[in-house]
Formats: sequence, structure tokens, C-alpha cells
Amino acid sequence: MLLRQEEVALSYVLWYSVGRFFIEGMRTDSLWIGEWIRVSRALSLALFIGAIIVWFIRRQDYPPISYYSDGNKGQKKTIKMVN
Repeated sequence: MLLRQEEVALSYVLWYSVGRFFIEGMRTDSLWIGEWIRVSRALSLALFIGAIIVWFIRRQDYPPISYYSDGNKGQKKTIKMVN
């Protein structure tokens, strides 16, 4: 699978939010929303879901946007011979 532009940033948000979700579960001094979820875990969950939604929306466009490349888009380079 090739990555499109800005998907590296989205993958960072995905993995950061997953790690942060589990790390915040170990803390003892967290701020709670009601009695059932910590604020930091809710934010991590919202970031994860948001990044997944943005990733899928970006993958639905037709024609597809360009991938990271040197601009040749699969064309063969020709070399001119000089005598």
C-alpha cells in the first residue's frame, strides 16, 4: 500500500492516540468526566476516531490524488546518447 500525501501525519495521530489511551489508564491523578471515563482517554479516543474517519474520506476520492513520487508517475525515463 502506498501512502498518499499527509497520511504519515495521520498515522502518527493514530498511533499516538492509541499509546496515549493506554498510558493514561495507568495514571492515578486524572481528571474524570462523570464517573466513567477520564478526560485524557476521551480525547485520545476522539483523536483516534477522527483520524480514521479522515483517512477513509481521503481514500474515497476519484480519481485518486497523487502519491509521493518524483513526478514521473511510472513513466520510463529515456536517456539521450550524445556523440
